[in-house]
Amino acid sequence: MFSPKRVLAAASYSIKGFKSAWQTEAAFRDDVMFVLATQVFCIYVQPTWALWLFFIACNALLLMAELFNTGLEYLADHISLEHHHLLGRAKDVGSAAVLTILVLNFICLATIIWQRFFI
Repeated sequence: MFSPKRVLAAASYSIKGFKSAWQTEAAFRDDVMFVLATQVFCIYVQPTWALWLFFIACNALLLMAELFNTGLEYLADHISLEHHHLLGRAKDVGSAAVLTILVLNFICLATIIWQRFFI
């Protein structure tokens, strides 16, 4: 059943998560700045609505991947600060997820630029 108290508590936890990622992860701050800058660029170049919507979805996925990766790194560091090959692999896989969606963002941005300036 719907509970406003529970929804507010969940929103509070989410805001704490955003604040934590912003304060501790330079990569998250970089990604947020990338998203803001590219969305301002899209306001200027006015891509097709479908491409812009897809790019917004890619941007959201980038931030989500970075948040998941940050959470994974927090857990790995909580378990052990010493080097352990499985914890290192877990961190590497999280980083690979971020890189994958980052590449998709750049492909989408390149498509927007191509359509605006070269077609």
